[in-house]
Formats: sequence, C-alpha cells, structure tokens
Amino acid sequence: MFILYDLIFLVFAIFYFPYLVIKRKWHKDFGARFGIFSKEARASLSQSTNIWIHAVSVGEVLAIAKLVTLIKGVFPPFRIVITTVTQTGFQLARKTFPQDTVLYAPLDLSFTVRRYVDAISPKIYIDAETEIWPNLFLALRERKIPIVQVNGRISDKAFGRYKLISWLIKPVLNYADAFCMQSEFDAQKIKALGAHPQNVFAVGNMKFDDVRPGKNLSKSDLGLSEHDLVLIAGSTHPGEEEILLEATRALVKEFPQLRLITAPRHIERTQQIVKLVEKNNFTALLFSKFAQNRWNQDQVLIVDTIGHLKSLYNLATVVFVGKSLTARGGHNIIEPALFSKPIIIGPYTDNFKDTVSIFLKEKAVIQIKGKDDLLPALRNLLDNPKESEDLARAAKMVIEKHTGATAKTMEIITKFMVNF
Repeated sequence: MFILYDLIFLVFAIFYFPYLVIKRKWHKDFGARFGIFSKEARASLSQSTNIWIHAVSVGEVLAIAKLVTLIKGVFPPFRIVITTVTQTGFQLARKTFPQDTVLYAPLDLSFTVRRYVDAISPKIYIDAETEIWPNLFLALRERKIPIVQVNGRISDKAFGRYKLISWLIKPVLNYADAFCMQSEFDAQKIKALGAHPQNVFAVGNMKFDDVRPGKNLSKSDLGLSEHDLVLIAGSTHPGEEEILLEATRALVKEFPQLRLITAPRHIERTQQIVKLVEKNNFTALLFSKFAQNRWNQDQVLIVDTIGHLKSLYNLATVVFVGKSLTARGGHNIIEPALFSKPIIIGPYTDNFKDTVSIFLKEKAVIQIKGKDDLLPALRNLLDNPKESEDLARAAKMVIEKHTGATAKTMEIITKFMVNF
C-alpha cells in the first residue's frame, strides 16, 4: 500500500514542480525537505533529546506558541524541533522561537521521512491541525514514537477528500496515539474517518488561549490621532482589496477621519496590491518603510511584513477578516476578538465553521451575505458607536468563555512523556 502511495506522491511531485518554480515557492532550502541535513545540523540534533512539533504555516505556528511555552516549562531538558512547510511559516517560527531548532518538514516519501525521523529521533511527535502524512506516521510508529495531533480540525472540503482515500487514511489514523480536536464536530469527523474513539478528545481551540498582546502600538506610532478611525482588513485574498478600497472611497466622504490598513494573507502579493491601490486613486504606504508621519484619507497602509497584524488589530475601530468574501475558507477571527474589536466577515468561512458558529450564536460577529453588504455594514458600525461597542464586548466574552484548550492538550501530551 505504501509503495503505491510513494508512486502516487512522486507522480504528483513531478507535475507540481513547475508550479513551485512559476509561483516562486521553490527556494534554496527546499532540498532540506528531502532529508538533506548538514553534518553540523545532524550532529547538533544527535546531541540533544528532542520533541518534534509540526506547524505547517503561519496560523499553526501562532497556535502552538503557548503550548511550546508549557512544554518547555514541564520538560526543560528537551530541545524543541519545529518543522513548517511554507516560507512564511518558517520565517515566523524562527522569529517566534529563536532558541529552538526550525526546519522545513520532509516530503512524505518513505526514504525522506526515515532520514528525518532518524536525524531528529524525537521522544514524541506533535502535529498541529490534523496534518496526516502516511509515510511519516508509519516511520514514527515503527520506532514506537508517540504521535499526538493537537488543535485538530477537518474542514468539510478536507473531509470529502479524505473520504475518497479512506482505504489509505484509516490505517494511518490508527498509528496516532491521540487526537486533540477543536470541537465535538471535528472529533466526530476524525472518528468517521477511522480513528479509534478512545484516542479522540474534543478539547477546544488553542487559538482561544493565544492572549499574548504583541507589541504595544499606539495610533501615534502610525502617525494617527486618537480621533482617527481605523479600518483594518486582515488576511485578505485577491478581489477583497478592491471591494474594500471602493467601500473606503465611499465612506471617507462621511467619515473623513477614516484610514484603511490592509494586510494581505500572502505578502508576496504586496506589489500587486500597490498597483491596485494606485489604480483606485489612493497612494500606497508600505508598513516596512513607514515613518511616523501624518497620513490622510487618500493613503492606504499595506502591511508587507509578517507577525505585525495582531499588534495592529489593537488599533482598529472595525475589522474585516478576509478569505471570506471572494475566496472560500475564511481566516481565524479570534485575534481581533482578543482585542475586543467589532468584526465583519463574508459568507465563506467553511474552514472555521465551528468558531464562526460560536461567535454568531453569541452575536459577537457580523457575517454579511456578499460584497454589496460590506459598505452598509461598515457604515452602520462607524455611525453607531454603541452597537460597535456591544459587538466588540461580545467578541471578548466569547474568548473568555472558551479558553483552556492548551492546558487540556498539555495534560494529554504529558501522559505520553511520563517515562522521560
């Protein structure tokens, strides 16, 4: 079965390679994904007792931050080895965990993952948000290394894909020792795919525990006055920036103190967004080059750096969270909620269905039906401070009500570390 999987994966990789080159996702460190370590790196790994944590991209890196702190507190002699897939995730992991080892994750080929497992030789493998890798799980299982999935979730789209290859997924799931899922809904999905019920736990979403405030920014740090209104569009995807620019153009006629800050989900789109801003008769300002100068309603600040969006959310008058209006899936709304901000999202939030349903039930978020609803929703919140404050307060209360998943997850991890 795994030989067939290797062949399928290799065929996919051959056809996927041109995409990596065209999209500039191929980079100088990509060779590490084949298990090619320097002698220095291999020697360094062999000299320590390691805990391996996999966090595929930026969202997962942020989600594991508090868990990593807890693990270090309970198991101080261990080295934390963090693997990621994306370049942005890799850069953020190095910045967030400067004392730890950060590597690119292996491609899920049998010979590659065995090199990784042998080099890291972890006492436990912790995988964030249900990344299922058949060859890696088999290699870990053969070496009797515990596998714990944390902050697990399965979108409807992913669930459908996994069902198509249930013949492969079911035995792989049985290699894992524990699944710490974000909700009972996610727990039922992983069981339906074949996970042993006694290994599945609905512990909640660790991102609710991410209460680190980040850098304490003030409006004056951005050349703004306390009377300025700030619209922050976080994690935007193609098509959404143009809708927001059109809405901002209409709103500044009524609220001349309004300023727009847009933070694209992928910063490599920065120049594309600069052109779009200029096309819509605004002037683009880049966060990376920004000086503390006063800026006006005809200027838009583009966040072209990683890891600053959270701090900026603290300055928002109102927040729009992207990949929900023109792209499907949505992004996490917990970060702006941490700062008691009124939040607007679009209709496409399948990747965060359970989180969004909690906020909707508590009347802690506004979900619009389409792009035509964005302008009136923004106008209403800007024109009605009391309604905006009530929405923000409800969002903060949701956070306070659902914290604790990280501590529950840590309890489960500890059970597999009792002999170390």
